[in-house]
Amino acid sequence: MSKSKFVSCRKLCLFAAVAVGIGFLASCADTYDGGDKFESDVKNAQLSSPAEADITITPNTNGDQMTITWPVVYGAGGYAVTLYDLGNETTPLVNDTIDGCSLTTSREEDVNYKLSIRTLGNKNLNNKEAATATEKLFNSFEASYAAIPEGDLYAWFQSNPIPADSVGVNLNYDLTPGGHYTLSGVLDFGKYTVTLRTSSKTNNATITYGSTGGLATCGGFKAKYITFECGASTQPVLALSENPSPDILDAEHNNHHQITDPILFLGCTVNNVNRTFMFDNKVKYCVKTFSMTNTLVKFTPDDKMSSTAYFQIYDGGGFINDFTVTGCTFWSATSNPVQYFIRYNNSGRCDRAGYLTNSINMKNCTFYNIAHTGQMANHGGFDGRATSNYDITNNIFVDCGSGQVPRRITGRISSSAINNFAYNTYWFEGAPETEGFSTNTYDASGNALQTDPAFVDAANGNFTPTGSEQLARKTGDPRWLN
Repeated sequence: MSKSKFVSCRKLCLFAAVAVGIGFLASCADTYDGGDKFESDVKNAQLSSPAEADITITPNTNGDQMTITWPVVYGAGGYAVTLYDLGNETTPLVNDTIDGCSLTTSREEDVNYKLSIRTLGNKNLNNKEAATATEKLFNSFEASYAAIPEGDLYAWFQSNPIPADSVGVNLNYDLTPGGHYTLSGVLDFGKYTVTLRTSSKTNNATITYGSTGGLATCGGFKAKYITFECGASTQPVLALSENPSPDILDAEHNNHHQITDPILFLGCTVNNVNRTFMFDNKVKYCVKTFSMTNTLVKFTPDDKMSSTAYFQIYDGGGFINDFTVTGCTFWSATSNPVQYFIRYNNSGRCDRAGYLTNSINMKNCTFYNIAHTGQMANHGGFDGRATSNYDITNNIFVDCGSGQVPRRITGRISSSAINNFAYNTYWFEGAPETEGFSTNTYDASGNALQTDPAFVDAANGNFTPTGSEQLARKTGDPRWLN
């Protein structure tokens, strides 16, 4: 039994009885002998599993955990509980015997779950286990606003504009699993908060950018489980609106246009990005939160990228306050020079946009040939400040940032800031980097990995590491370790 996870219904009811001075027999047992033993009046019985309608699932505030509860079955010897992700029924998420009537477990967004609960027998009372388990299907998808048929997304939104009264509401637009879509122009969602998602986590829809195709926003935006084919376009994958809504202008904080809802890419593949991934359109923005998880980005920079960045929030005077990439791969398939991976304006920093801290976070990612002769980051406003935090852990950088990866990610650092580096690989032109590892500067962890990651076939996009230290520590994007 996993009693460390679960609260026993019997003991919980005892505590409640002591606290309020009333009997607990109505909810958990029939007879209490005055000690820590419970005797049920249900004996010599064929037990039943809890009814599906009586099983409740409640997510916590953050949405990363859920509590499953069911009513007590008198005379039971416990419950066999199994929880599955329907996308992978071969490996249960939970498979346990529970001495109680609730469990709390992890929860992921956009998952179809199947729960099975069987009441177990009790030999002491001669009660037989339930003949069948009760199954309950549920999911963690946010409600869909609309389903979009295959075709041109730009044209579809011209015919189906976002309602004007939708400000502040997250609108989930579902794409057909395995479906094919195009973008014939720049689809700008403006100040509305929009999620484009495939209604399956395992069968991405594909969006192919036309020669002038792209996405734009000055509100929150999420892309989930989508494959983007960008090779025909020189537009950014995602631009910040060229003409932002005046409603987001923050005159109190240095006239930043504030995007406070998150911009997120989850479970995506982004192929053949010729220019920037994100561009501010020369407007002064502060993006509060940018995050990318479990996403692969292949850059094919053309000869126009030599003086710019893949994440170019610079020209208008702005920045991204908190930038986080987790479990991602970024690689460039051409030798054309790119100046930066991330570039913010030198005036951009948290207090000037009304925030207390700012951060750059890179965790379990693989980088190959990114800004090979350039810099991983340039953000003068962050440098040397106690409010600038960095979490750079378990990454693999190969032929990136002119062999100065940790130095350029952080710039100058403050001893009062969070500067967490651990188990990163910095491999440049056949050898480990040597700059930026002394005490109190950049990566001062003392544990940077020193073996060649020796990717299986980097030139063709296979970044499976064969280096002994990388395999032992399981560093880099986890997709290459499975």
